[in-house]
Amino acid sequence: MVSPLNPRGLREHLQQRRMDLKADVTTAMVTGLSTQTDYSLTLYAVYPNLIGDPVTITVKTNPLPKVSNFRVIEEGLFSLRLGWTPPLGKPSGFKLFIPRTNRPGLTYEQLLPGDAFSHVVDGLEEDKKYTISIYAIYSEGPSEPVSLVGKTLKLVPVQQFLVQNATTDTVQARWASVKGASGYRLTWASSDGHIENINLGDNFNFYMIQGLHSGSDYTVTINPIFGDIEGPVTTAKVKTLESSAVQTLKVSAVSTSTAVVSWNSVPGATGYRLAWGPTPEFVGRDRPRQLALNSSTTEYKLKNVAHDTEYVLTLYVLFGSAAGPGISATFRTSPLGYVSNFKVTSYTSTTIDVEWSPIVGATEYKLSWMAENSNPQLQYLDRSILFHRIKELNPRSAYTITICAVYGNSEGPEISLSQLTVSDSDPVEAVREVKVIDIGVNSFTLSWKKVSGVSGYKISWIPFLGGQEKSQAVSAASTSFTIQNLQESSAYKIQISPVVGSREGSPVLVTARTLDLPKVEGFAALNTTDSSTILNWTRVAGVSGYLLSWRHISVLDTKTERLGPGFTSYKIDDLLYGRTYIFTIRPLYGEVQGPISIIFQRICKPSLNHSSISLYLLFYHLGKLLEISFIPIMCAHQSCSIVNDLSN
Repeated sequence: MVSPLNPRGLREHLQQRRMDLKADVTTAMVTGLSTQTDYSLTLYAVYPNLIGDPVTITVKTNPLPKVSNFRVIEEGLFSLRLGWTPPLGKPSGFKLFIPRTNRPGLTYEQLLPGDAFSHVVDGLEEDKKYTISIYAIYSEGPSEPVSLVGKTLKLVPVQQFLVQNATTDTVQARWASVKGASGYRLTWASSDGHIENINLGDNFNFYMIQGLHSGSDYTVTINPIFGDIEGPVTTAKVKTLESSAVQTLKVSAVSTSTAVVSWNSVPGATGYRLAWGPTPEFVGRDRPRQLALNSSTTEYKLKNVAHDTEYVLTLYVLFGSAAGPGISATFRTSPLGYVSNFKVTSYTSTTIDVEWSPIVGATEYKLSWMAENSNPQLQYLDRSILFHRIKELNPRSAYTITICAVYGNSEGPEISLSQLTVSDSDPVEAVREVKVIDIGVNSFTLSWKKVSGVSGYKISWIPFLGGQEKSQAVSAASTSFTIQNLQESSAYKIQISPVVGSREGSPVLVTARTLDLPKVEGFAALNTTDSSTILNWTRVAGVSGYLLSWRHISVLDTKTERLGPGFTSYKIDDLLYGRTYIFTIRPLYGEVQGPISIIFQRICKPSLNHSSISLYLLFYHLGKLLEISFIPIMCAHQSCSIVNDLSN
């Protein structure tokens, strides 16, 4: 028995149906039911003259299949294109339903065939939201609706409108595509009133305007088109170039394998194309080449060009994809050059030292040497090396030494010289004309005459009164050397010896004394009162500061003040009346203290009395005994100070 159930779960007996089944049936299809409805299904076993107990189940039928993937395919100003995926069932059609919110009671309804899967809803308003529902229609009735919210487009202008890359007769217009536009209208007008325009399809976002006049102002406008309706206008202004060619093209710094090309910048250019290759007479020496450069480049270095070859180069100005007129120039690379200043700087019985000057463009040097009736030996040296010592040679043998510059895979012309090695038993010649040519506070500069055949020199120095000896080996090419970090005001013994291989020749001795450090001048006590005094001095150039000290003449307790280099005076207070003080000052050079300057100053009122004269006479006689000269210094009013002008 098949009975529909009402909302309270009770059987609707008036709609109850009965189905009779054969005894061997175990399944049955119940048809003709309503969708999404609860049913009571009761099964009875029927026997002859007897009906068995019922078995009942409750089931609910499914709803009718609805559409899926309901979506807006394309928005328009006044329309929406809708799309959907039909259900698996076989609907007889579809119904679209759109309520009009601004027109209460008015709806848009559209019946569509069962094989439809898209539809354009038109007659809508610009920039409005719409709620749209779709039903699948079956013979049993409609399915549940599927809804979405779609919005029509707004009438907007073109965005990101750029007019650029102007040449003498063209400009390039670019813009961002406008959604829903069916095309664009591009218009340009000159300052004299001439107007032209063109209609472009919706797939355009770039257009080159041609046939313009050089050096002229133009107003360029664009507006989107939506069918028969034109959108708002967007405007840009541009001026064409007076000239679109490079005016100056020059080639400089030409070597065997490189050249520098430079040119003037062209306003509005998006880049440049540089092409170069051998002229007809030199075809085959190199291949033609070209490259693109950005608009900020006005110089380029050509590399790996062939030596001793004439080239023609052409520079084109680029304006987007268009190329302006080109300008050409020619240049010729240098031939492979000789190594210059190739010479022997020293030699011994088993070595020869050679040196040379650098060659522009060389990647390395090839050095070879050979004695008579022997095979040549070869050495490749990096381009940064300009000196080489040839070792393990035979004494008293003549050698031919050859060098050439290497340029990539090419070798320049060779240059040769000959040198005879000396015998092991030959005496080493002493160094001559040794002298000290410059003396500083902490350094000496020594010079000498070059000795042929030596492999170097050994210079040693030691304080004249004894101390640690130091030495330095210098090359055979040297003729001077500066000894540094010496003690000021000190005498030194300096020796220089020639060196040949492992042998050292006789040394030559000179002596010299370093200069004294500058001392403080003008050190004086001014404005002395009964308890203070002001010390003044002249600034010493190059000092890092001053060390000022003072103490009572009869005590050893000393007070010290370290002052900066800008001080030239200093006031000292809390001094004892009637007492004599010793004031000293030294210039400071970093951690090194310069010579001392001393003042003896009696703290007194500005008057000359018998005790000050007696004190002066005491120091005068004391100075005679110690062989120190004392100079009286007048204070502001009367004589009351004595200066000891000690040099150290």
